[in-house]
This record gives sequence, structure tokens and C-alpha cells, in this order.
Amino acid sequence: MSLKQIDQLLKPRSVAVIGASNLPNRPGNAVMRNLLQGNFAGPIMPVTPKYQAVNGVLAYRSIDALPEVPDLAIICTRAARVPALIQQLGKKGTRSVIVIAAGLDEVHTAQGTTLQEQMLAIARHWGVRVLGPNCLGLFVPGIGLNASYAHTHALSGKIAFVSQSSAVCVTILDWARRRSIGFSHFISLGDGADIDFDELIDYLGRDPNTRAILLYIDSIRDGRAFMSAARAAASNKPILLIKAGNSAEVGAAISRLPSQQRGADRVYDAAFRRAGMLRVQDLRDLFAAVETLAYGRELRSEKLVILGNGNGPEAMAADAMIERGGHLATLSDETEAELRRLVPRGGRAGNPVNLLGDASPELYRRALDVILASGEADNILVMHAPSALHASDVYAEAVIEAYQAHRGRKPNLLVNWMGEEAAYLARERFAKAGIASFRTPEGAVAAFMYRVQYRRNQKLLSETPDSVSELIPHHPDAVRTGIAEALKENRLSLSPEEASALVSAYGIQTLSSDSGEAAPEAYHEDVALRIQVRVDPVFGPIIALGEAGVSTDWQHNAVVALPPLNMALARYLVIQALAEGKLRERRQPLERHSLCLLLSQVSQLVVDNPELVSLDLQPVVMRRGVYTALDVSAVLAPADQAKPLAIRPYPKELEQRVTLKDGRSVMLRPIRPEDEARQQAFDRSLNREDRYNRYFGEVSEFSHEQMARVTQIDYDREMAFIATERDARGEEVTLGVVQAQMDPDNQQAEFGIAIRSDMKGQGLGRLLLSKMIAYCQASGTRELFGQTMRQNSGMANLARGLGFKVRFDADEDVIEMRLTL
Repeated sequence: MSLKQIDQLLKPRSVAVIGASNLPNRPGNAVMRNLLQGNFAGPIMPVTPKYQAVNGVLAYRSIDALPEVPDLAIICTRAARVPALIQQLGKKGTRSVIVIAAGLDEVHTAQGTTLQEQMLAIARHWGVRVLGPNCLGLFVPGIGLNASYAHTHALSGKIAFVSQSSAVCVTILDWARRRSIGFSHFISLGDGADIDFDELIDYLGRDPNTRAILLYIDSIRDGRAFMSAARAAASNKPILLIKAGNSAEVGAAISRLPSQQRGADRVYDAAFRRAGMLRVQDLRDLFAAVETLAYGRELRSEKLVILGNGNGPEAMAADAMIERGGHLATLSDETEAELRRLVPRGGRAGNPVNLLGDASPELYRRALDVILASGEADNILVMHAPSALHASDVYAEAVIEAYQAHRGRKPNLLVNWMGEEAAYLARERFAKAGIASFRTPEGAVAAFMYRVQYRRNQKLLSETPDSVSELIPHHPDAVRTGIAEALKENRLSLSPEEASALVSAYGIQTLSSDSGEAAPEAYHEDVALRIQVRVDPVFGPIIALGEAGVSTDWQHNAVVALPPLNMALARYLVIQALAEGKLRERRQPLERHSLCLLLSQVSQLVVDNPELVSLDLQPVVMRRGVYTALDVSAVLAPADQAKPLAIRPYPKELEQRVTLKDGRSVMLRPIRPEDEARQQAFDRSLNREDRYNRYFGEVSEFSHEQMARVTQIDYDREMAFIATERDARGEEVTLGVVQAQMDPDNQQAEFGIAIRSDMKGQGLGRLLLSKMIAYCQASGTRELFGQTMRQNSGMANLARGLGFKVRFDADEDVIEMRLTL
């Protein structure tokens, strides 16, 4: 991955069009026309031997004849010419190419490879990055770049859209222009043979001009890279997506991947949830979500106030809200009293507020004024059914004026102007005013609830899990020995006794390990569950939870999660299973904590043993609050054939016991989500000077959300080591921490370090920073750098002693430390 090359693709200073044409129905003509009409500031260079000029621009007969090296080349020729053209472009020095042609993976060369394989081999040789093939191109409206053959232009805005489907691209584009919705980037990925979702999500997640990311996905090639990029981006800005090909039949029809590489839709769903993204089901919902993202403000609460002129539409909106798990706001007695003075007899001053069908534009304005002035509404939906008394756009103008005139904190405002012809002008007014408008009550509520669901997902993912790691054995020697012996004997299916021994080693109760040796009928027959482990071709190992005794088809009869699981994620899975009916309600409620512990134990088993490709615990029954697997089966595969986890698990192998100068034994280990409370206590233990040096100023105590970001890290792209010891009560306490954030290219990592104020002079800082240096070296990071306050001479001396180049930056008034690795 190289974000520098993605930056060159999306911010080119010059563009060449290979195969430019004056024929009106050719891609080479449309691309040239769009580039010229987009007000792109850099040189646009058509390349064709057929014409002296294309669209009035002097043409060049060959790539070699170009007067300068283009940052970006758009190849508009037939597929057969693409590999040779990339060879020429690579030799010229161009490093970013868009390929319009389709079908390169279906045409074979004389060497037995496909055109696509040949194209990629040449591109890799020259360091050329390819967008496509089979793509529409891309737009970056902020720099006037329309490098596509689309029928229209994209407006400038704060939303990025990336799609594998060119048809969906032009549909969204056409709709967005009508609604005056703009984009920071609009990218047709096509077949994604080289540049794929993960790199673009990484780039857009860091782009300050992008507020939200929309995706249309047919399939994903690299589940782990996708998850790492998506988790990082979704923690900072909303990512909404449509995933097509939900059924096997449709997936086979639309995906460019063979069936054994496509993955199950249930697993895609689990991956999207785990990454914190939000999946919508169709284009209508995506349009609605885009509207709120384009014009909406950050949600402060999930409650909604409805104001309208008809009971029926308001009831439909309220019903849709409740069905989706939303909540109506409760207005205070004072606010209702104010509204009661305005609302005609027969109307309603409570939420939903009904002004009746003959309400005037002035009544709308005054009622909205009251709600805005109360400060009780964080989110407002204003609805209007057509009236013979005034045109719909007059009502719209009254609402716009009231909202814009409000001087206090502005809430989220959504509007639903019903009708078609009667509402057309009103919707145009709302679009120009930057207010999200919808055709139906249900559409407005659905759009609002998508934002609510995103907010809830982020809260769930940042929840601090219970600490149970000490209750779960890690890498039991007997398990590793047993698996090795079975694979040596080429026995891929373990015997029931071996399978039971395998799970028992992780603390999972089986019938043979039950100390009471109870017969199966002695267990509570009302609780019979099934837990399965399978391997998905895209996202690797998954854990499925459902009822015992039903069909073995986990894709339809179970909920799915990606390991590793902690107690919070396991609880989320159980709640999801109950909500979706995959686990039924029982006379005796499930003992949820024990079930979550069991799922965490299964997760650790999967993490430790990549050779495990299938595991069945069925039935799993409950007795005295303890779950027992009555039957266990397991299937293995050689480790070199194993599919890696989509999310890198806690790297226990990096734990290290060290000795301080005073003889104390301290554990250095990677940080875990369960460490949040310890980190809060550690942060509070720092004195004012240490906090100032660490955070470059006065910083208040971290909130739960902020501390969750510190402790819940992606080990694929960042690392934090903490030093811990046991206190007099046997509780683990944090003594120091060093963190490093790698860039997506793993070229640089920025570090920060803090030591508890009473631990200085023990050599702990040197131990922690040395450990981070060793880790970055082993990970292939090129450079480790950091900054500290000018007065922090102790940090500067520590860094200098470990080989850092230390210099004072007078412009920033900080000490800069750099170590080439």
C-alpha cells in the first residue's frame, strides 16, 4: 500500500488521455470533454495518432512524445492494448493509471496468462498503480477533476463515494445533482484488480475534506486489509454501504471472484458491524442516508420532535420511529403551554405536534420558533401535506427562515414535504438551504435512524469489556501437541475424545469433563444451543451461535461474529441472536455471563489454533448456571493452508517480564480493551508537569470514549505497551505506557510515552521505549519519531541515549526526536 501514490491518483497535477477521440460515442471523447469542462487547472494531454487535436487541444502521437510526465493517465483504448500502454507509461514515469476497458480477466495471452495478470505484472514492475479495469473513472470536484466518461459532473461537497458498479455510480451522480448534494471524491473502483477498497478507505478516512464515506460493494478480496482500514476510518466518520449479491445465485452472477473466494453474506454483515460501518439495504435507503449525511449535524441525542399538519402522516412517522427502535422527545410542560397558545382547537401541542390541515405558513414559523427556543429538541422533523391555502414552497420558506434566524444551538432539521408536483419547488428550496428533505414519512425516519444506529454501533464497539483473560488458558501445550500429532498422522478429523480434550483445555465444560459425570438428561432440557466455528474465504474464521437441533445451515439459522471476541463483543452477539430470533425466549432465561465467557473461550481456542477449520459444540446445555457441550467435533487443516483472522488478536507473544533498578519485577505487555479502568487510574496519577509534557498543554480527564480509543487498538496498525505490577490487593496497576501509531504505508510511526510520576529513575522509560523500538524494527517500520516539550530534557536525553537524532524546532517550540530503523 502507498498512500502517496493514492494521493497522486486523486490530486494529479497533469493528466494524459490515452486513446483520446473526436468521435462523439467513444470513451476517449467523453473523458476529454469532461476533463475540459471540469476546470482542471493542470495540463490535459490527449494521446492519439489519429488526430492533430482532440476537442481543440493539441494531441500527441505517442506516450513518448508527451512534453512532460503525466501524474495520471486514463487509458480509453480496447483491452488488448492495455498491458503495452502501461509498459510505456511506466517507462515514461507515470505512476497512476485509470483503465476504462472491461474483460481483461477473460482474454488469455499466448503465454497462458490473462490480459489482467499481464497488466498487473507490468504495473508492479514499474511501480504503477491501476484504478480499474472496467471502471467509469473518478471525480475530485474540489480541484475541478472529472476523469471519467460519465454523462454529468459531480458537485463539490463533503461526502466520498466509492463503488464497484459504474451503473450505480451514474445513478447516484444523477440523483445527487438534482438534490444539490456534492462529493469530496467520487470513485468508480470497477474490478479493483489493483487499487481496492482498503487503500481508498484509508485515504478518505484521513482526508479532512471528507465528512462521510459511502460504499457500493459487490465483493471484497482481502478481508483483513479491508477490516483494518474500515475500523480506523469508521471510528472518525460515518461509513455507509450497500452490499449486493446477498444470495449465492446473485453473487455468482455479479462477482468477478470465483465461488470459493466470495464469502457468505452473513459474514459480510458481521464484518461490517464489527468495523463500525452501517449497511443499508437498497438505493432508496442509501439516498436517504446521503441526504442526512450531506446536510445533517452531529447527533447529540437520539430523540426526535415531529411537527406537522396532519395526524395520519405524523402517526406513520412515529410508528416507523418506534418500529426501528427510536424514541420521541418529551417536551416540557412550559413548551407545551407555549405551543398550546398557537395550536388550533383539535390540534395537538404534545409531540408529535399537529397544527392541523389548514395551518398557515406563519403558524409553522411560530411553532418552530417555540421548539427551537426551548432548547429541548436536538432533532426535529417538520412535515407538510399539500394545502390549497398556500403553495408548498411558501411553507418551506417559512421553515427555512425560522431555522436560519435561530441564534442558539441549531438542532438537526429534517423535512418531509409530501406530494410530487406540489412539493417540487419546496424540495428545491430545502436543497439550496442545505436542509435534508424526504418524500415520505418513513423515508425521513429511516434516514434519521441510520445515523442513530451508527451512533449506537460506535458506543457498543467502545464498551469496556469485563476482564476474564485470566480465566481462559492460552496455548495449552497438550492442545498444540495433540494437533501436531494428528496432522503428522494426516488425521484431519479429530476423534470425539480428542475434540473434547481440545475444548476442555480452554476451560470449556464437556460431558466427559463434568465432575458430576451427569447423564445428558440431567441437564436443563430447555436450554440447548449450538456453537460452530467455520472459515470464511474472505474474512477467515467465524463463530456462529444458534439453536441446537435445527438445520446445520449456520448462514440462515445463526448469528455470526468475527474472532477475537471479548466479553462485550460476546454479549453483543447474544443480544443480536435474541433480537433476530436465532435464539428463542425460554422459560428459564439464559445465563448470559456464562454464555459470554463460553464464547470468549471458543474465541481464544480459534485464535491459538489456526489449524482448526471446523468446530461444532452441539448441544450446549446448561446445568446450575454452567454450560456444557455434550458433543464436540473438530476438523483440522495444515497451518500453511489456514486463513488468517480478519482482525489481529491480542499478541500475547509480546508479553515480557523485566526487572527494574530497585529489583521489582514488572510485566511489559500490549494494551487490551479491558485495561480502560487501569489506564484512567494511571492517567490520574500523573502530576501536572508530566501531563503537560505528555499532552502539550492542560488536558482534562479523558472521557470513556477517549480512553476507549487508547485501549481498543488495531494491532495491525498501532501498538501500545504498558508496564504493570500487582499491588498489595493483588490488583494489576499501570506504571507506564508507550504508544506508536504507524502510517498505513508503515513508513513512519509516531510515539508517545508517559511514566507514573513516582516511578522515575527506575529505568522504566528506557525499557518501554526499547521494547517499542524492537517492535517497530520487527514490523518493518522505517522511522520512529516523536515530539516533546522544550523543558522535558529527561525525555530528550532518554531518546538520545537510544540512538535518536534530537533537535530543537524553534518554529514549533518543541524538541523533535527521530530514529531511523
